[in-house]
Amino acid sequence: MPKFRLRHLLLLSSSVAVAGAAQAAEPASSADGAAPAVEQVIVTAERRATDLQKTAIAISAFGQQVLADRKIDNIRDLSGQIPNLSISRVTISHTTQTYALRGVGEADPIQEPVLAVYVDDVYIPRQIGSMVEFNDLERIEVLRGPQGTLYGRNSSAGALRIIIRDPGQKLRAKAEVGLGNYGAVDVRALIEGPLVADKLSGSLSYIHHERDGVTFDPTLNHDVNRIDLDALRAKLRWTPTERLDAQLTLNALRDRSDTRSYVPVNQPGGTFRNDRSYSEVEPVQDLDQISGSLRVQYELSEHLKLKSITAYGGFNLNPVAYDNDGQAALIQKNLIHYNDQYATQEVQLNGDFGDVTFTSGLFYLHERFFVQRDGYSRRNAQNTDPVTTPGNYGFARAHNITNTDAYAVFGEATWKATDRLSLTGGLRWTNEEKDFVFDNKVLNLSGQVVGQSIVGQADKTFSAITPKVSVQYQWTDEVLQYATWSKGFKSGGFDNRATRLDLATRPFAPENVDSYETGLKTELFDRRARLNLAAFYNDYKDLQVSYSDPAYPGNSIRGNAGKAHTYGVELESDVRATERLGLQASVGYLFAVYDKYRNAGGVGVNADGHRLLNSPRWSLSGGLTYDVPIEIPGSVRLGLNAQWQGKAHFNALQRPQDEAPAQGFLNGSITWNTPDPRWAVQLSGRNLLDSDKPVSATYTPSTGVYYRNYPDPRTFLLTLKYAL
Repeated sequence: MPKFRLRHLLLLSSSVAVAGAAQAAEPASSADGAAPAVEQVIVTAERRATDLQKTAIAISAFGQQVLADRKIDNIRDLSGQIPNLSISRVTISHTTQTYALRGVGEADPIQEPVLAVYVDDVYIPRQIGSMVEFNDLERIEVLRGPQGTLYGRNSSAGALRIIIRDPGQKLRAKAEVGLGNYGAVDVRALIEGPLVADKLSGSLSYIHHERDGVTFDPTLNHDVNRIDLDALRAKLRWTPTERLDAQLTLNALRDRSDTRSYVPVNQPGGTFRNDRSYSEVEPVQDLDQISGSLRVQYELSEHLKLKSITAYGGFNLNPVAYDNDGQAALIQKNLIHYNDQYATQEVQLNGDFGDVTFTSGLFYLHERFFVQRDGYSRRNAQNTDPVTTPGNYGFARAHNITNTDAYAVFGEATWKATDRLSLTGGLRWTNEEKDFVFDNKVLNLSGQVVGQSIVGQADKTFSAITPKVSVQYQWTDEVLQYATWSKGFKSGGFDNRATRLDLATRPFAPENVDSYETGLKTELFDRRARLNLAAFYNDYKDLQVSYSDPAYPGNSIRGNAGKAHTYGVELESDVRATERLGLQASVGYLFAVYDKYRNAGGVGVNADGHRLLNSPRWSLSGGLTYDVPIEIPGSVRLGLNAQWQGKAHFNALQRPQDEAPAQGFLNGSITWNTPDPRWAVQLSGRNLLDSDKPVSATYTPSTGVYYRNYPDPRTFLLTLKYAL
């Protein structure tokens, strides 16, 4: 990035700081009936409770009321509402989610993520199973930029934290039953309360979410892309003394939703409909996921707190069947078995000595990720012979196992040098050992094993030391400015999609980033407005990518793209305009390109200077809540949220076929809170404008595959709510 560009971003931040300080020093005079202050947001991003406006990290936080007003029921519902965070609206299955933050993401759902997802401080190691459904959620926090000195598993992009309410000593129950179009049924229930007075409490939560398919498949003669999910969570909390707090959490998930059926661009009869898939493969998915965690917190003294988080979990996804073309022909058919088992242990020591605060920790992860993939693929696009001719197709069973042992020591400390100036330093040591077992067999057209190919094994260790330095200055009580430099690291590994020994045993390198950021946190007009700004520049080396190479037909190759850089600006605001009207808005600007990406589409086909995948230049979001002054019993609240983003590409070659156009979405809800505060009725709608532009695309000339994914159509849900 040219130096003058970074300088302009820093000057912009400084200019806003001075302007913000001036406005805060002379707030607008209050009038009768003036709006109240915006709600104070408490976050635990730094492993202790802090005011969002005093936390020197670029962080987006959503509390219970915002989540309820926007009817955010799962991670995917956050799509478009956080600047420069892309949450794919469509993925291979309902409970699989892919992410890109500030231009860097992991498009392949079976690879290790760059955005670390935590549920109640427990790390989720794969993107399969990371699309969490919410019930009794306390808060969501999205931390942008490398977070290795604060969190157990390092990530080069950031962290997504899902914080679920802990059980308390008060009896509480709630239930929601929603019915909608496309046969939607949504049930969410919870009961919480004391088991032993002041010592033991518990909670039990249940979710059932189902919906008919929204795409018709003439080949199968039924609708596809349906949802069918059940989730259960139980918490048991023991507080024998004021100093000790122990909590056991158990989670179980059963997902029988369809795998995604793609919409082919080339359809029979020369016509095209974006609600048609012609796949001949039944979109079967059986996912069972279970996890348990034990969190123990002990207050050693008024200054020191010890915390231990022990977790074990995993999933079994078998079978999962889909094709990669959406056509009524054998082009790319996949029959897969995934199995993941993991155990984590994290120990934290956190201190608060007034002018000095610190967070430190030890982290360990063991994971065994098993992939069995039966693949059938047409060798080239010109192949027009009948599918029963074996010579025209490639058949393989890849049976791969990745064993990971990851160790880390991390910590950061903040020194309050003066009443206004604070300095932060952090350091992390990471060591990851990867062991990869490769077993590839030859299949016939019926899926029977007819020959053994090659068995192999490889292992490698990856290590890194990643520091962080930050300075914060409190210009006034309402204006904080910070500047941070940090390094991020994502371990290298082996390609668990490989079907050739030479590709399987060839490790790809770690991904490294130098991240520079400056930001402002401001509260203006007697705290009736909150305005937060961040400007960043990231310099990536050995960016990890998956790509296709004509030299290896039918193989996805895992490697490194060389160099890339991203820079941009993020602005978030929350305004309490009147007592009845609240306004929120966010803007993200992102410039993200590969500096060096040779042979991205084969030998001599480079992507140097092309935009990173799924990185729209602009992302905008705006919302409002309005308490309608209507003369009926109870009260009525209206909520609207609009999102717009620029065009994005889904292949580094940046061809027209790889592009998703600029598009917008509008969601809304209207809630009637009855005179009895226990009851409420909410009508919510998603994609109210019925946007039908593609949200992603795949084009593979070597096999003739060209399909697109489209968002779900306009949907409505009428929900009856009860809370005790």
